[in-house]
This record gives sequence, structure tokens and C-alpha cells, in this order.
Amino acid sequence: MDQNPNDVIGRKLVPFIQDAYALENQIVSTLEAHAEEARDFPAVQSKILEHLEQTKQHRDRMAARLAAYGQHPSAVKDALSGVLGNMLGAVSAMRPDTLARNARDEYVTEHLEIAGYTLLITTARALGDAATVEAAELNLRDELAMQAWLLQHLPEVCIEALQEEGVNLPPGAWEATQPPPAAPPAAR
Repeated sequence: MDQNPNDVIGRKLVPFIQDAYALENQIVSTLEAHAEEARDFPAVQSKILEHLEQTKQHRDRMAARLAAYGQHPSAVKDALSGVLGNMLGAVSAMRPDTLARNARDEYVTEHLEIAGYTLLITTARALGDAATVEAAELNLRDELAMQAWLLQHLPEVCIEALQEEGVNLPPGAWEATQPPPAAPPAAR
């Protein structure tokens, strides 16, 4: 049974692009809130604001790919991601260790995006859509970089959050978050 390529694109590729758009659109709101919550931590806030600008570019790239297919972002997916984001935001504001937990949540979100873009790239490549592959690969590159940054800085953020809450940390707590020095190369 032969399938019309346009039907396959409409059923398989466009929904992945809509998913990516909806997620990026929700993450814009989340990062705006996280940047405000990190105002007392300039280095963290700066990274959040940098990724916020990237996220807006990601959203715009996905909107352009939808437009290339004569589609628009899914209002249903946007609404559902908005409800989820609002619930997470309400919970976030009530919890202790906000800075550390926001960083954790962003790390998890990066993995969701990485998986989503991997599926999108694979589908677009299989269906011969080089423009979507290129756009999604640009977005994926940024998501991988942010995920790596978060992993590297989660210990620092955790210590800063504990200090912000007035937890009396023992001497050496900060140093314990640092990776051990690299071993010298083995002699031949």
C-alpha cells in the first residue's frame, strides 16, 4: 500500500514540530520566572537569561518549520503545556531550595528536549526534510550545551541554595562539590 508522502509528513513530522514548539513556548515562561528567582545569583541568572534567548530562537525556528508546511502551533498543545507550566510554577514558588530545584527541573527539561529533538531529527531525516533537520540540530546543540552546563554547576547551585537558606555548612562543604584534580598522565 503506497502512502502519500504529504500524509506521512502531516501525521508524523508536523506533530513532532508542534510538540517542540509547544515545549519551547512553555519553557520561555518558565525561564523568565527562574531568572527572576535567581536575581540574587548573578552567574546563574546570566546563564538562565542566555538560555532564555536561545529558547526564543528555538521556538521561532519551530514556528518557521510549521509555517513551511502551512501549519500553525497547536492551540491544544500550547494550552496543555501552559497548564502544566502554571502548575509547576505554583509548586516551585512554595518549595524550599527553589534555586537548586529549579536547576534540577531545568536539567530534566533539557533531557526531554534532547529526546524530542532526536525524534524530530530522525523523522525529518527519514522523510527527506533537510530544513527541519538543520533547524532541529541547531536547537539540539544548544540543549546539549545547557544540559552539560547544568550538570557541571548543580553542586554549586545546591551549596548556594543551602547558604541562601541559612544552613550552617561544615568547613569544606564548598570544596566537596569540586571535582578532584586530574591525575597526571601515566609515564611510558
